[in-house]
Amino acid sequence: MKDAMRAKNTTKLGVLRMLKSALKYAAIAKSGAEAELSDAEVAQVIRKQVKQRQDSIESFEKGGRAELVEKEKEELASANGRGDESVADESSRSR
Repeated sequence: MKDAMRAKNTTKLGVLRMLKSALKYAAIAKSGAEAELSDAEVAQVIRKQVKQRQDSIESFEKGGRAELVEKEKEELASANGRGDESVADESSRSR
């Protein structure tokens, strides 16, 4: 996350913050604020967020919102480009 801040890469930073938030929410939903997620649970949260981005792209394309389609595609590429493990590692390190 710090690398994205230093590089002023707002897309990557936004994706990391979104994933960090989603992981924290899943941990709280599991069993409180201090809960830890297993690797399988982290991967499931990441897959859910990727699917959510894909669904958003589809909806925006149907609605003719090209600027939002591009934004979502950039975020999806940023999330997919790093790989699930490295994004999960970065998100869990920043907790």
